[in-house]
Amino acid sequence: MGMGMVAPRVRYATAMFAVAAALLIGACSKQEMSADSAATAADAGGADSPAAPPVAGGVNRNGSLLAYEHQVQLRLPADKIAGNLAKVREACMGQGLGQCNVLNENLSAGESPSGSLQVRAEPKVVPALVKLAAVGGEISQRSTTAEDLADAVRDNGLRTMRLKLQHQKLSEIVARRDIKVEDLIALTDRLSQLETELQSAEQEAAQQQRRIQTNLLTLSFNSSNITVQSSEISQSIRGLGGMLDSSTAAIITLLGALLPVILLLGVAWFVIRRVRRKRA
Repeated sequence: MGMGMVAPRVRYATAMFAVAAALLIGACSKQEMSADSAATAADAGGADSPAAPPVAGGVNRNGSLLAYEHQVQLRLPADKIAGNLAKVREACMGQGLGQCNVLNENLSAGESPSGSLQVRAEPKVVPALVKLAAVGGEISQRSTTAEDLADAVRDNGLRTMRLKLQHQKLSEIVARRDIKVEDLIALTDRLSQLETELQSAEQEAAQQQRRIQTNLLTLSFNSSNITVQSSEISQSIRGLGGMLDSSTAAIITLLGALLPVILLLGVAWFVIRRVRRKRA
């Protein structure tokens, strides 16, 4: 009877152990699926999670006169480059974010697609444009430089003031009634030159203010599918093609240079052979 009581207990314990093991395996599987889902979401990326902190626009403070320029390189899947570039361009041209103008745009396809977009925008627009460009990818490199335009602005201001004073004095002289005709002609020509120089100085001042009040942003889009090794192989293949082209061109040039000599030697050999035959 003792043995009969033990057998059901053993079977019961075995069944409970199997149920506990199944529950444990199920929990581990759920944890692994959750981890895989989180990793997939992190890999997919999003508009709010570029790989690097956003690029801040450069704002002049304390009377400084700096012209800020930003260089940002991005790595994206090949199929996202054209779309992201177009979204940044449309956001800039739409003026919804602020003052922004597209200066230059390039896009190339093929085995290693790439693109670039250069814009001039208000400092507050720069972070939004960079964030939009990095959707689904990462910022691989960035740099910010600033050129001090204080001396250039001062010199151009002094030049403008001097030209205005000269123009005012000459205008007063021209307005006099006792001025001679030949002097009037010479002064009129000088006034015309001063007006041209003034226009140039005013345009330069406007360009300086544009550079101070806005930032120059250059976005470079590169494919993340291209590794260093594959890029080196592609460059080697392209270099080999260039070497073959150069070698073929050199051979053709050499043959072209030697062709007259070969023809002359052929004619001389033919004449010598006929003369020998006649003697024989």
